[in-house]
Amino acid sequence: MGRIIKHEGDTAMELSAQTAEKLKAFARGELTWAEVEGMTFAEAKAIAQVGCELAAAGRYEEARILFEGLVEGNPKDGASRAALGTVYQKLGRQEEALTEYSAALECDPRNPVALTHRGELYLRQGNRQGFTDISHAVEADPQGKTVAGRRARALVKAITLVAVETMKGAPRA
Repeated sequence: MGRIIKHEGDTAMELSAQTAEKLKAFARGELTWAEVEGMTFAEAKAIAQVGCELAAAGRYEEARILFEGLVEGNPKDGASRAALGTVYQKLGRQEEALTEYSAALECDPRNPVALTHRGELYLRQGNRQGFTDISHAVEADPQGKTVAGRRARALVKAITLVAVETMKGAPRA
């Protein structure tokens, strides 16, 4: 028999030994809340797909709520962090977007979405790290299979063209 947790009224809830162990593992940082709750990869993926569809329809606040929930449940999910960063960026919350892109890259250093979008934000801020991020995005998706990978390739081409044109107009030493 498991432990009994009492709360208001005469109602009691039994806590199984397995649940107690999961909660302890969560407290030690060994499990995510999604794992404690038993959320499957397929369930998380389905929620993320709805979030992507909401964002594509311009319903960013609703998408934000879903992705924040996914990240809260599993902070190690780099794809959800990158998606949340994208939603924050669309909402004009640039610093929060950068935070999420950076967290996504801690989970997966080759995430083309996080690399491309963080790179763009950095370039807009005048931060040269943006060039590095965008070049890493191209390396992460050399065939341009993702929208982010294709965007990174286009940005590299545009930056290169601007640099060539600038060099043509510069006086030679």
